[in-house]
Amino acid sequence: MPRSTPAPWRSVDRRTATLATLTLVAFGAAALARVLVDATTAGIGSSARYVAVPPAQWDAFDTANAIAAVGACCAGAGVLLFGATLVSAVRRHRATRMPQWIGAVTVVLALGAVVSGVAATQQTDFGAAAGLVILRTALAGLAAASLPALCLAVLRARAARAR
Repeated sequence: MPRSTPAPWRSVDRRTATLATLTLVAFGAAALARVLVDATTAGIGSSARYVAVPPAQWDAFDTANAIAAVGACCAGAGVLLFGATLVSAVRRHRATRMPQWIGAVTVVLALGAVVSGVAATQQTDFGAAAGLVILRTALAGLAAASLPALCLAVLRARAARAR
């Protein structure tokens, strides 16, 4: 009778790998949108325009706004996928140190958001301040997205100690 060999245990399951890949794709699309907005607005004299009547045709400013909106949506999706990836990883692994690692990363992300927010208030250049505000928002979003995984990891570690 032929024997079947058991499937090797994988450290990362398919769901977690898929979510991580989608997270990277979403953040990559957001970064690409940021580059495209910079390239599109390079020819515009200022980042803001004032008109009394709506423009008759689509111009570079409108294109930059549309690209920025898509990029913001991709960044938001990336943050949500990041949180889902962490929760999936916590559900899969029973590492005893996972709450400490996720907690440390969450604290570093939150402190990074605070530092970049403070640095943004001290900038005199609008472009630099806008970049730091974007960084602050991204770091704060990632810190908030990691909280469900942190709570789950703490509950699992506590239940494992109780056994």
